[in-house]
Amino acid sequence: MTLTQIAFLLFAAIAAGGLTMGAIIAFGKSPPAFMGVGHGLGGLAACATLFVANLQGGDATPDMAWWALIVFTSGLIGGLLLFRVLFKGATPLFLVAGHGSIAALGLYLLYPLTGF
Repeated sequence: MTLTQIAFLLFAAIAAGGLTMGAIIAFGKSPPAFMGVGHGLGGLAACATLFVANLQGGDATPDMAWWALIVFTSGLIGGLLLFRVLFKGATPLFLVAGHGSIAALGLYLLYPLTGF
């Protein structure tokens, strides 16, 4: 299994956790604090894994892999700013959906490179 495949699976697992948190928020509850922290740290670990995978590819790394990293990193920074700084107490559902859409775009860009 390549590092790119591992990064994709990490991002997919983090996305599943994000969907769970989004569902909890949609039902009017507040997700446990450890879920948000775990989601963010998992996203950071997955971004680091994809970065290392892209560096190991050298000049042969497809542009799509770098674009996926840019998209995921922007989602990570956006999630940090939105949910830890700007909207610390209340989480608007439309922002959760926007954050998830960015992650879905990153998965879409990364999937063809995995060979699954």
